[in-house]
Formats: sequence, C-alpha cells, structure tokens
Amino acid sequence: MKIYVVPLASSLHGEKYVRLMVESYRSVLSGFEGLVFHGEPVDEPFRDVPLDTDLLVLIHLTGGTSGLAYRTAVSLSDMGLSVPILLLAHSKHNSLASALSARTKLLKSSFKTYLIYSDDKNDLMRRFTAFYQGVRAGYELGRMKILDINADGRLSLKAKLFIEKTGSRVDPISFEKLAGIGEEASRSEVEALIDHVSDYMDLSSVRSGELEKIMRIYYAMRKLVADKGYTGIVIDCFPLIVKYHVTPCIPVALMNSDGIPTACEGDYHSLIMMYLSLALTGRPGWISNPSGITRDGYLRFAHCTIAPTLGRDCWATTHFETGHHYAVACRYRYRRVLFGRVNESMDSMIIYRGVVKDSGLLEPGYCRTQLIIDTGPLHGEEFIEEAWGNHHVFMPWREDLPEMLKAYGWWMGWSLTIRN
Repeated sequence: MKIYVVPLASSLHGEKYVRLMVESYRSVLSGFEGLVFHGEPVDEPFRDVPLDTDLLVLIHLTGGTSGLAYRTAVSLSDMGLSVPILLLAHSKHNSLASALSARTKLLKSSFKTYLIYSDDKNDLMRRFTAFYQGVRAGYELGRMKILDINADGRLSLKAKLFIEKTGSRVDPISFEKLAGIGEEASRSEVEALIDHVSDYMDLSSVRSGELEKIMRIYYAMRKLVADKGYTGIVIDCFPLIVKYHVTPCIPVALMNSDGIPTACEGDYHSLIMMYLSLALTGRPGWISNPSGITRDGYLRFAHCTIAPTLGRDCWATTHFETGHHYAVACRYRYRRVLFGRVNESMDSMIIYRGVVKDSGLLEPGYCRTQLIIDTGPLHGEEFIEEAWGNHHVFMPWREDLPEMLKAYGWWMGWSLTIRN
C-alpha cells in the first residue's frame, strides 16, 4: 500500500513554526510501511503525487489551507489520480477549522475523505495507527487468495459476490480432490500432525482411526496453503460430513490457530470478519451461533470450531448435530469481546460489545464450545429482534478496535453500526 503525505501551510503563520510542525508530524508518520513524506510544506495546489498512490494524506499545519486542500484534490483528479484522502489536523493555528472546511468541500464534490484530529504526538500516533491498520486491512483483503472447498469444485453465488465486493481471488476445489491430497500423506506425516494437535488439545478420548481421517483433511489444507499460497479458506462442511462421516472441525480450528482465516459452512460473510480479527487484533476470530437467552438474561452463543489459541482446557469431543468425530470444546480465554456480522450484500457491518460471563461445554444440548455473553444495556430480546443472521464472529477486545473497524468501513465504502 502506497501512502503519500503532503503538509499544507499558509505563509501567514511563520516559517519557523511551520517547519517545527512538519518535523513533528514526520517523526510520527515516517515509520509506517509504504508511507512517503513530502518534506517541504506547500502553499499552492500540489500535483507531484505519484500516480500509483493508494492514499493521499494532507496535513493542515495552519489555518487558511482548506481551499488549498480542495484545489490539490481537484488538480490531481484532473490528472487522472482520484484517490481517498485523509486530512490531519491539530488544535492550534486554526488547523482544525481548515480541515473541517476542507472536508465539507471535498465530500460535497464526492471525494472520499476522512479526518483525524489529534492533540499531540502521542494522540496522533494512537489515532493514525488505528486508522492505518483498519485501512490496510481493507487494502489487503482485496489481495487475498481464498481456497473454497465444496462438493462440486465450483464457485457458489456467495463466492462470486465475495469476489465482486472485495476483489479477492477464489479457487474452488472439490471434496474428492481434497481427499486425494490427504491420502498422499505418509503415516509419519499424519502422526506428526497428531502430535501437533495434541499440543493444543486433549486427545485422550479420541479413536485413532477417526482422528487419522481428520488429520488427512488437515494435511491437505496445509499442503494447499503451502504450495499455492492461499491466505484464507472456506469449507462447506456439512456435505463433507455426510459424505465422509467425519467432521472438519479440528482442521478448521487448527488452520485458524495457524494464522489462516478459515470459515465453515461456506460462510464468506464470516470469513471477512475472521480475517479482520486476525488482521486487527493478531488473534483469530471465532464463528458462533446465537443459541438463546439464559435465565439471567445473558446471550448464549455456541459452535464447534473454536481455534484452540483462543481457549483454555481444550479437548476433542463429538460433533453436536451429527455425533460424528470430532468437534472442539474449550473455555474461552478472553473476558471482553466485540462480535458482529457482515450483512448479506457484503456492504455493511454491525458490531456489539460484550463481556464473557462463562464458557466451555456448559450444557449438552448445544454446540461444543459455548459462551455466555453480557451485552450490557442491550437486552437479549433486542439482539434477537435485530440480528442479521445466524453466524456471528467474536474478536478479542482491543481499545482501538472500534476505530480500526471504522477506518476499514470507510476504506471499503461500507456502513458500520456499533451497538451498546
């Protein structure tokens, strides 16, 4: 991702002050990958922006620069370079006033524009970092290479919509071809994978023959990722369970722990948020189904594919719906979470805040890992009334995660709602 930064200043505000401000911004921004800082402040429309720039950053060092920002954007657009624009402002010398005026003019002329205000260098570092990570996540999403594992090896309508909305590449593969790759694994390779899995979860109650079948699925996924460079996986798991009488829950869970966002049930909507969790928090997400309201008024979520790096005391047990081998049961490691869903048209997200009250295989009548979630002022009935669908993805909490998601939504042109 290429970011070009141009400081804007009015000559009325003094050369010494302006240069001090340029160096202050440079000291914060110059360490970000892909960012090029134009060192000299400009006081007239700037045209020397590289044509391969992905994001233009205009710093309002002083007041009297709103028109300059607007004319710069128009000049570049006339040259064929129309890129998203980030305006940076601070509290002195009418910087913020100019940035607000510039934003109004730019948005009125349909320039994609975002504004960050900061009080000092520490505040700028915090806010720009969150923005940068969110925007970069959106940029990198369009460069993902997805492996789609399904019954017939063809692209589904949801896969085609995902390609249209994100620009990612998707390669389908049939169950038969995946199974064929799995059969290539030697006995020693299968045993090595079993040892790998045993580092994450208790396998004391498993049947070795059933586990070997599952490890061959995991082997095939890992090999395709290594050989073809896939950065995400979607698997339509229920037809696979019907065909082979084993579940891919452990392979899905382990691929997520291995740093490859992997969504079950052919769910591209959840794949996006699984990817965002890893990109923005450094930890995998967890797909889960809303499963009712407890007597205490908390929401219950449950699913069988939690990445064991998100859990404690993990173990392999039977899959809930089918009784086949094997699902993953864990206690959830984190106390605070964000969770949410991408809508059906893949142009909007809704996000909720929550606190984990309890977790694990709490009751037998649900999928194997269960979370009891306190959503604060949002009542369980309200959530059920407005929920966009079944799967929701949980992300471990970070203080700057809402700001990252806001920047991601802006970059993608998606609407974002954060509840409670």
